[in-house]
Amino acid sequence: MTDQYDVYLAVDFFNEKILFAAKSSGELSQMILRNIENGSLASDGAVRLYRTTSSTLNDIVNFMSLYDFPFHEAAVPKEVEDD
Repeated sequence: MTDQYDVYLAVDFFNEKILFAAKSSGELSQMILRNIENGSLASDGAVRLYRTTSSTLNDIVNFMSLYDFPFHEAAVPKEVEDD
């Protein structure tokens, strides 16, 4: 099933960059907690959580790198014209 939500994301509190991506919510939680314990997360570990598909994540990452967009701009649905 290609439209299955199979990726969990942790994005910084300001919705600018993807901090972690995981295949399960448990794995993502462990990543977040480990980094909070290490003191390596800004804003005391405040993150936003998202769930999406692998293909959508690839599109978002491509927009972020190609156009230097923050996450909140790259993740906005884009209109596609059919020819």
